[in-house]
Amino acid sequence: MAKKLTLNTLEIFLLPQKAVYIPKYALLIVSDWHLGKLTHFRKEGLFVPPPQIRHELDLLGELMQEVPTKKVVFLGDLFHSDWNADWTELVNYLSNFPHIEFVLTKGNHDILPDEIWQKSTVIQQKDLLILTEGVVLSHEPIADLPEHMFNLVGHIHPGCVIETKGRQSFRLPCFHLKDKRLVLPAFGKYTGLHILVKDVDTQIFAIVNDAVIEI
Repeated sequence: MAKKLTLNTLEIFLLPQKAVYIPKYALLIVSDWHLGKLTHFRKEGLFVPPPQIRHELDLLGELMQEVPTKKVVFLGDLFHSDWNADWTELVNYLSNFPHIEFVLTKGNHDILPDEIWQKSTVIQQKDLLILTEGVVLSHEPIADLPEHMFNLVGHIHPGCVIETKGRQSFRLPCFHLKDKRLVLPAFGKYTGLHILVKDVDTQIFAIVNDAVIEI
């Protein structure tokens, strides 16, 4: 079950798949996928699970089929590091959706050389995107935005801790809204969580199974 928010009259939906959907633009937003991370680590000799790149790609494919999608914006850190074969898998997969536009707002991990991008024409690169309602999409927060504008960002992989009976606690990915800045959870499976604490000026929306719940 998604959670609906309204930012400057623009309806957006926080999805339990760790993404944002904006029906007005048929726009799907995901952040911090960090594809290629496990392959990169294994090349460095680190003991990590074997990559399941096709499974991760299918998660996006299923989401694009679930909600009407004309454009997908990756809010940075789409690919984890240097080139490996997972990048080719990604580009080939996205090529199966010629009716959908794919845009990356470049993040600090997006370090592939220009010649790779020139061959990967299926994904456009931009520093940021601005919707007409005054909603700005970027990887990291934009400083000194006008007071009326909202900023959708990624970068920190937000998480929260839920306390339950029996002294149990659960660390969960979440959406974090404060000072007109909405931070999206990391879409990638192997990204970790940066635990954020709720205060009086903060709204936290935890992802609990197939629902997004404000806490």
